[in-house]
Order: sequence, then structure tokens, then C-alpha cells
Amino acid sequence: MENTGAWMTRMLCQVSPRTAVSIKGKFKIVQKMDYPRRDIYLDIESGYEFFTRLHSCKKEPETVHWIETFIGGREVFYDIGANVGVYSLIAAKSMGGDGKIFSFEPGFSSFSQLCKNIYLNQCSDSITPLQIALSNKTRLEAFNYSSLEGIEPGGALHSLGECVDENGKPFIPFWHQKLMGFRLDDLIQEFLLPIPNYIKLDVDGHELEILEGGKETLSNPEVKSLLVEINEGLSKGQRLVQFLEGAGFGIKSRHLIRESMSNIIFTRM
Repeated sequence: MENTGAWMTRMLCQVSPRTAVSIKGKFKIVQKMDYPRRDIYLDIESGYEFFTRLHSCKKEPETVHWIETFIGGREVFYDIGANVGVYSLIAAKSMGGDGKIFSFEPGFSSFSQLCKNIYLNQCSDSITPLQIALSNKTRLEAFNYSSLEGIEPGGALHSLGECVDENGKPFIPFWHQKLMGFRLDDLIQEFLLPIPNYIKLDVDGHELEILEGGKETLSNPEVKSLLVEINEGLSKGQRLVQFLEGAGFGIKSRHLIRESMSNIIFTRM
């Protein structure tokens, strides 16, 4: 099936540049996502967004339930690997605008859609989008896109630095872009960001490096809980669990996504 972006590009190539620009500027698809408690809308520019991101609640109900535990407080939520922002938006709507959400997404096309969705849902006061890659070093890094399709908004399976996927297998990048990488501890100290109470971490295999760069932050008792996507079939995934246990967190629940990949919820012991 031809995705939305490819179809639109093919159609626009058949008309004059002037007409194409005019049509493209007016061609907007906005759809309501599958969150039952609040109305949340997504700007749609790709098949990933239409077939996957619109159905994020069905895809990861445990993530939605975990986010809904924030209700009632002025909590700080770090959404690391925010993609087009579905879980950031759920958090913002669930907290009624009282919380502070920082949404980290280095991919340029998904970041653009993240910003559009924040605007579309009137969440600018509660969500701060950051096109920053978190890691265990503060320096310029290469952000590697695994495929042409992955460059589209809503795409995933990218890597920072080393070209290794979430299953630990090397890949040849379709394209890479240099961008700013930060240790979480450095970012918080340099820009005076509030300590997160909750952290969602889903970055296709780079989770351990991010946690290593936030060791001081994780030692702060203000950090209450994390939800991390982990490949427990890899030794790196096992080291990640040990790292968080050493930082004072224990496993509250496991939720299998596929094969050995799970969303694991950690809470401070």
C-alpha cells in the first residue's frame, strides 16, 4: 500500500510547481487519536502516523495507564523518544495543564510533527519540545536514520552514534545528521530544568547510555518512576535493569510488546 507521503509527492509532481505549492499548503489531514478520556488530534503526513500513532492507546495500554497515575499533581514528565508526541499529549491532557512535560525527539520530521501537534491541541503552556539527543556524553553526535521510510514523520528505529539497532545488530544508515547530544545531568544543570518525577524512555536501544548520563538525576528522590522499553534478550537490557536497581529502583510490572521486547515500569524502592 502506497503511504500518504509518497502518494502526495507523486501527485504533486504531475502539476506545475506553482500549483503544487498551492495544493500542498492547503492539503491537511487531522485525525482524532484513540484516547477515550480526552479529545487529542494528530496532524497526519505519513502512513506511520495514520496506521500506528493514531492507535497508540491500543498499542501500549500500560503506558497510558501509567501516565494517568500523574493526575492530580503538578508533576514533571520527561518523554524521551517522544516521536510525534502522543504520550506527551496524553500526559498534558490528563494533568489538565498543571504539569510540565519535556518532550525529547531528535528526528527532524517527527520533531516537526510533534510541534504541530502541540499547537493543534493547545498544549504549548505545558509541553516543551526539545530536538536534543540524550546520551552518556555531551557532544555533537551523528543521528543515523535506518531507512528512507524511517525518515518520514512517525518513523522509528534510528540510532545515535554507533549504527546498531534495538536488537544489537549493525546496520548501514540510509542517512545521518549531526546534532547536539547531551548528558541528562548536564542538560538539567546547564539550562536549569526541573527534576523529572516520571521518565518514559523509548529510543530503540540507546536507553542504557541515556540513563548513564543521568546518574545524578536518578539519585534525586524526586524521580518516582520510569517506564523503559527494554530488550531483555540482550545482555545490554539486563545491564540496564541492574543499573536501575543499583540506582534504587525496583520492577513494578512487565508488559510484553513483542518477542523479548517489554515495557518495564520501575518505581523507587
